[in-house]
Amino acid sequence: MKGTAGAKTGGMAVLFLMMCLWPAPGRSQSLSLDEILTKVQQQYDTHANFRAHFVQESMVKSLGKKQTSEGTVSFKKPGKMRWTYHKPFKQEIISDGKTLWTYRPEDKQVMVSHMSQAVQGKVPSTFLAGLGNLKLDFQVRWGKEPSPKEDYFLELTPNEFQGSLEKLFLLIDRENFRILQAKIQDVMGNTTQIRFSKIQFDHRLSDSLFTFTPPPGVEVFKLPGASPAGQSGK
Repeated sequence: MKGTAGAKTGGMAVLFLMMCLWPAPGRSQSLSLDEILTKVQQQYDTHANFRAHFVQESMVKSLGKKQTSEGTVSFKKPGKMRWTYHKPFKQEIISDGKTLWTYRPEDKQVMVSHMSQAVQGKVPSTFLAGLGNLKLDFQVRWGKEPSPKEDYFLELTPNEFQGSLEKLFLLIDRENFRILQAKIQDVMGNTTQIRFSKIQFDHRLSDSLFTFTPPPGVEVFKLPGASPAGQSGK
């Protein structure tokens, strides 16, 4: 499939990104790192799905180039997701929890793989889709020492090999425990940062939103283990 290095890096990096953006009542006072993680996990675990607008910034270190993308994202437990990119070009990244489709309309091509191949281990996207645990899957420390008036900045390192993922950085609202920003760094030093807005939780999301049938004339590239003809893995 065609596309810049930044587009390819950013497209794969969304599979490693997580968020849990639901408010908890009250202001946090002198919470420990463990308590903050617990509140983030608890708030996310209480919701079955969400959708939001996102802005993504991808930086390819070797090229020194940054690419900004934006679109909408929907997640539904367990394991379903759909990223729809509107700018700078149209792209869809869709999974029904088993099969993963990456579709570029202008190229008339779709790449089909098994979700377990694309997302190795308990990476952040599996948490986002309702599979995973921050405390069990990562070593977490302060990315910056907390202060009374600033949001929490955390640095997460995976406990086990997670493909190209090296570190994950989260900016957490100190008052409502929303993840304001998520940034991933891979082993090559490339980074992808995503900011979410217009967030809606527990909105009715049909399962059909998380399946994909290639339109006529679209060329299908299947990796080993993918569903036949690029159809749903159900």
